[in-house]
Amino acid sequence: MNWELVELSEVDTADWVDPVGHTPVWSSPGFRRVTEELPQHPVVNLLGVRAGKPVLMAPVLRTERPGGLLFYDLPAMIGDEGAFGDHKRLPEAQSEQFTALDLTVRRAAAYPSLVLGTHGAHHGVVLDPSLDKDERIELCRGLPEAVAAVAADFGCTSHGLLYLSEGLLDWIRPALGPEHEIAMLGAESVLECDGEDWQDYVASLSSRRRGRVLHERRSYLAGQDRSHIATGPDSIGEDLVDLRCNLRTRYGLPDQRDRTIAEFEALSRWCGEDLVVIRSLRAGEPVGFVICLRRGDTLYARTAGFDYDRLGPHDFCYFNLVYYDALEWGLPRGVRRLELGLASYPAKRTRGCHFEPRLGVFHLPGHGELRTALRLQDSGERARLIEQCGL
Repeated sequence: MNWELVELSEVDTADWVDPVGHTPVWSSPGFRRVTEELPQHPVVNLLGVRAGKPVLMAPVLRTERPGGLLFYDLPAMIGDEGAFGDHKRLPEAQSEQFTALDLTVRRAAAYPSLVLGTHGAHHGVVLDPSLDKDERIELCRGLPEAVAAVAADFGCTSHGLLYLSEGLLDWIRPALGPEHEIAMLGAESVLECDGEDWQDYVASLSSRRRGRVLHERRSYLAGQDRSHIATGPDSIGEDLVDLRCNLRTRYGLPDQRDRTIAEFEALSRWCGEDLVVIRSLRAGEPVGFVICLRRGDTLYARTAGFDYDRLGPHDFCYFNLVYYDALEWGLPRGVRRLELGLASYPAKRTRGCHFEPRLGVFHLPGHGELRTALRLQDSGERARLIEQCGL
């Protein structure tokens, strides 16, 4: 087995599949092109070649210095509970231990860094569908060593494999050593419905949840906002940029206007036929939106934004766009699954989601503080998922 770094155009992976489960849109060639055009994390493609034949490809994101996107910047993730973890759910002594940690110097020493993973909080690994299970396991088990070799070639101090499913991690685990740390990063929120229309979804809920959903839907429909759904490459417009930036600043993040524009243009160019954009309009102007990508029977929520200066708590704009409009539009068109990301678990559980854990493998410089922080974050995140997701 040999490993190479290649350009996307060198290998046709259009029909390749996820090693373990269904193949999400984040692993598609089109979305891989999108990630290549985004700033902050240069992408390289790790190709596994066996007997002269390409059999596996994985995206690798590099971070040269502090300032990358939190969820893919491995050193920045450690000690920052915006990425994962919740020390307030830990026993008092452990919680105090976490808050007392000063990781500034140790974190800086962990750059440059790289991770196997891709935008969409997914590992991005795909392989030749003709491989049987044993062959897939053997290939995936070589990924930690292959990623370590790439990290060494780029002079990286730290590296990892992010957003692995439990099944993929189980395959990889025998290849891990004491130098690796495993951490729970969160859980993908998945809403599945086997019905064919909105009423089938409502009927699938418990009476308590059904009452809440119907109240939110009726309140929205009785209000002043109206939903509009567009598909195709022209469905994203400049009218959505400010709303996306508003969402980021609401959560204490830089607005990243230039990056937002670049991402929207790349999505239209490379994933245009997969786009489903749901807007909420007030007097003809958007007050909220969600951008989704459709692949097969699944809608994947990519990003959203809202005008919080105009929306009130009883408008229920978020829930209607992200859940109810998506289902009402999608179910008659064959959509049976929404994938909604790693956050806001109680709200998603109330609306019928189940949760699929996502884990990371970290290889860090030999500083105990970083490992201590990581282990405490792992414990806190696991406690959160038990309480909020029932995992």
